[in-house]
Amino acid sequence: MMPRVSRRAAAIPFLVLLCGVAAHAQGPVLHEYVPDVSEDEAAVLITPGQSEPAGIVYDGEVLPVPDDGALGPDERPLVATPATDQSRDYPGRRSPTFRPDRLTDLESTLGYFAVFTPTIAPFKRMSALDTVTVAPEDGRTPVLVVGDTTTRPVPIVGATAPSPDDRPRDRFWGSVVLDFSAGRVVPLPSVSPESRILTLRTEPLTGISIQKDRADNYFAVAVGPVARNQVRLIFLTDAPRSYFNTPIPEVASDSLASEVAPLPQSVQRSAETFAAELGLRRGESLPKALSILTSHFRSFEESRDPPADSGDIYLDLARGMKGVCRHRAYAFMITALGLGIPTRFVMNEAHSWVEVLMPSVGWMRIDLGGAAQGLEAHNAQDRPVYRPVLPDPLPRPEPYLRSYSQLRSDVNGLRTSPGADPGSARPGPPGPGAASFEDGPPRGPGPSPRPDRPGASEARLPLLLTLDRSRQEVFRGRALSVSGLAATDSGAGVAGLRIEVVLRGERELLLGVTVSRENGVFAGSFGVPPDLPVGEYRLLVRTPGSRQYAASLAR
Repeated sequence: MMPRVSRRAAAIPFLVLLCGVAAHAQGPVLHEYVPDVSEDEAAVLITPGQSEPAGIVYDGEVLPVPDDGALGPDERPLVATPATDQSRDYPGRRSPTFRPDRLTDLESTLGYFAVFTPTIAPFKRMSALDTVTVAPEDGRTPVLVVGDTTTRPVPIVGATAPSPDDRPRDRFWGSVVLDFSAGRVVPLPSVSPESRILTLRTEPLTGISIQKDRADNYFAVAVGPVARNQVRLIFLTDAPRSYFNTPIPEVASDSLASEVAPLPQSVQRSAETFAAELGLRRGESLPKALSILTSHFRSFEESRDPPADSGDIYLDLARGMKGVCRHRAYAFMITALGLGIPTRFVMNEAHSWVEVLMPSVGWMRIDLGGAAQGLEAHNAQDRPVYRPVLPDPLPRPEPYLRSYSQLRSDVNGLRTSPGADPGSARPGPPGPGAASFEDGPPRGPGPSPRPDRPGASEARLPLLLTLDRSRQEVFRGRALSVSGLAATDSGAGVAGLRIEVVLRGERELLLGVTVSRENGVFAGSFGVPPDLPVGEYRLLVRTPGSRQYAASLAR
């Protein structure tokens, strides 16, 4: 039965009488209005009175805030001491430089330590280098560094902060242990160069400032006294979806050349020479330039026989087409910079890749392959794996696919079955070896499974939602408070469920979501839009359930 629209409410179960009030009425709105939330959005689950959300929703799954506690057995602390092995980062340390080598054979199994949920294995940004210099001892070997180490503060913008531009963003939990025994400035991993810090909390309570340098390396800086050397930092961060995959804009390749630090003259000559061998020059179409560069460097082969030594290691690697991820990313970066394309070399303890800056798009990650014989993911068993929404826009030659296909059976520690290519979510039937670490179909814009739709889940255990109040009265621009219980048939409370609060009039309006606590109790206060028409609305409170429990609707 549809309730009649009037200024007085009839006694209809779960009915909300919406009363008129000026849009500027006094009183806080305790929950920011979310106009639309679908399963491709990492929705924030708000607990009233807290700045930190109770959880986020990714791919239909509730991801609760990470636990406090000391360093776990499968974690590594982040320390101020820089890495000294410049071929890769040590876990928890940052490399200030990268010097190329000629060890181009396939590496053995590498360890990767996850800190983000959903996990982005193996793409945690630990060290980003944006400038090329030459080694002082020989005056010719190109070495990668951070061109400007000046840092600037990163604000804490809040869990529900809107995107600063028109690019959709996904949210990620981060949980790390900061070790201040060797210094008060500790590297902080990031998801993307344009990630924001939404919320931040420490245990024990410690003053922390977040900063980043010009290459978008993030740092946690101790402010004031530190109660103990090791501090747990739990933070909510986000990243533009365009960072993971996005269409390449049709612009000139050097349209952002002013953002590129000049190469040393000898390196610039070598870069222009090799680019010409690929049929590229400055001013080419950016899609053409990135397509040719990516196809070339993804076609490298691992080899125990390094390229011949001509005295120019960059040209030797670029022409020889031998090497693993670090060799590919190193030579790609120098070639791209020579063409005027802003490019960075990014690495962690297990992998290296590049990211490029494009007009109107921002930074985008480009994985070039070159995986090791195996990957051992630590601290990642209970985390879903992040999957890019859009397909990889760049060529995926056979050597690239074959390289990841070899790795497929040798990835341990991830929740889902690992695939071959950790950088892409290609729609439609994949080609040979084209599965991904982000295993499963790409996420699309479709809505979450609704409990009032048939077929949502017949195999799961039944669940009952009940509300504490069956009739509500609320003013526009004010908060609607909802509470209740999610329980089994036997009355046992169920924790960690996404609870959606909806007003149904002529159409459905999602006010927001919350999450059930340990005893199954849920509660939330949700802002009602000031321009919503006055009248009677059906209040729907529902959950899509979980892997164990079926969807349910309060009735």
